[in-house]
Amino acid sequence: MTGKADRRRPLIVLSALVAVIGAALVAPVLIGARQGEPIPGSTVRAESGDVIAITSPVTLSTAHAITLERGTVSLAAGSADETGVGAVVRALVLGRGVDLILDDARFTVDRTKTPNGEKRGAAHENLSEALASVVSTLTDFRFRNLTLSDATIVVVNGDGERETFSRVDADLAKDRSGLVTAKGRLAYRGEPLDFDLAFTPPPQDVAEPVDVRVNVKGKYLSLAFNGRMPPGERSRIVAENAELSISDVRGAASWLGASWPAGPGLGTFTAKGELTLDERAVSFANAKITLDGNAATGTLALMYSAERPSIDGTLAFAAFDIAPYAMSARPTAIARATGWLSSFGIPGLAESSLVNELDADLRISAASVTNSSAKLGRAAASLTVKSGKLYGEIVELALDQGGGGEAQFTADMTASDPRYTIRADLSDIDFATLPRLTAGPLVLDGIGGLKLELAAEGSSEAALIRSIAGTMSVEMREAGRLGIDVDALPSVAGAQPDQGWGAAGSGTTTVSGVSAHFKALGGVFAAEGVEARIGNRRARLIGSADLDSAAVDFVLSLDEMPGAEKSGKPVGAFRIQGPWAAPTIRPAEPGRAAQGMVYEGMAKQGTATAARDPG
Repeated sequence: MTGKADRRRPLIVLSALVAVIGAALVAPVLIGARQGEPIPGSTVRAESGDVIAITSPVTLSTAHAITLERGTVSLAAGSADETGVGAVVRALVLGRGVDLILDDARFTVDRTKTPNGEKRGAAHENLSEALASVVSTLTDFRFRNLTLSDATIVVVNGDGERETFSRVDADLAKDRSGLVTAKGRLAYRGEPLDFDLAFTPPPQDVAEPVDVRVNVKGKYLSLAFNGRMPPGERSRIVAENAELSISDVRGAASWLGASWPAGPGLGTFTAKGELTLDERAVSFANAKITLDGNAATGTLALMYSAERPSIDGTLAFAAFDIAPYAMSARPTAIARATGWLSSFGIPGLAESSLVNELDADLRISAASVTNSSAKLGRAAASLTVKSGKLYGEIVELALDQGGGGEAQFTADMTASDPRYTIRADLSDIDFATLPRLTAGPLVLDGIGGLKLELAAEGSSEAALIRSIAGTMSVEMREAGRLGIDVDALPSVAGAQPDQGWGAAGSGTTTVSGVSAHFKALGGVFAAEGVEARIGNRRARLIGSADLDSAAVDFVLSLDEMPGAEKSGKPVGAFRIQGPWAAPTIRPAEPGRAAQGMVYEGMAKQGTATAARDPG
């Protein structure tokens, strides 16, 4: 099976399963069976011992391109005192019908052929009297009951791909009211599926819908509904109140041969609403849908084409808990911050990419977004996936603790090295609620705005981190807190150099009017303008931070504000170098001398980065 066929499988089973069973087993009965035949509802195995082998293909229905390629037929006239082929022929002539048992039969349903292009074949040509009677019975469906034992149904889809349903055991019958039933079990890709189908056909010369009842159950999915086939659309089913349940979405995808990446979430799924089912799509309208316990209302459609399946939908969640989708923490800070990207298949983080497996056009809103018991806020987003490229937009974000904004993100999986971008504009947010990227003091606590525009690409997590480029800005007009005690820096800088933050890391500093701008290149964020007010003093920062190593090389300068009264607080410059969790702190030259010192360190750092990542 090709990769394209694998990507279509999740839809094939949902949409084609019922259509296949209906077309291959029941639909020909509706079209070919004669009305008014006395067909009781029990299966009677032939006692005459007459068994006839089907050794050459027999066309059963030109309208549905159904061929019986092989099998053995046991038949009975339905009367204990009439046996033999002659009795069967007399029963057919008198219109009494017969019972048939097909063992080891193989059916082919060729969806590539049209009724006009299909030849009826040699169903009645050059056959013996006995075999001709059997073929006629099967072709015109002039039987009371049909039992299939260990049959195989092969469906050739419109693009020539073949799907096989094996070990089909089924009983077909028609009662006096005209109700046709088909009950039994089949296997698809090694998993058994139980089915119970029923049809009530109209007279052949009346253009009326066909009522249909469907119940299919298996390990991963179940589907049940009472619906109808509209006149002239016998391969399309509509139902007002259908129920679909998938016990494990990722497990079902794996069973169906799709290469979905492993990860959290995408477990249980249910849909209940107005169903439309045909050979190319399954859709729910005015539906109640749940995913991993999150309940929504709206519409959802799953379609397939020659290239890949696609999803289209509009879903409104009253509440959405993101806990089932939270990635487990990994050692590196950036991996925790961008763990959501693994759902799109960063090589080295996931086996494959959903972006390459399907297309999508989704609009999602949630009145309340939570993370387990923690309330986050309200959000609305759209997601578009086309030919391996993803574009997502958070059009509304309102956080419960205050603030909000908008964001856009993309993922391009078409190149050998996937490329990701993110742009966000957030205002009035609490910086203390943002993820901590590394161990060590809290950088900033307060209310302000955050703008960022970043891009990254790479074939591994490490390469992704080292490729981050773009800009980031922080603005905080109100008072906040810096996660270190700057007044303790002189004593720490005068002590032995390997003690880390020491007393400076055990306190905080009140700041106001914070403005910080960074430019990122190669995973290193360089300060282009960082300034804050600490009472009557001014704090300025130059230097850089390397996300890959979680290390910094900063010079923090403290001086008196021009024209302000002397504060009596420490002033001077301090170089903070090494891991942010425990850096080395020592006195530094202020102004240009400090800037030159840091830039020299940045140049050395860039040389080291190039050496570890020559590409």
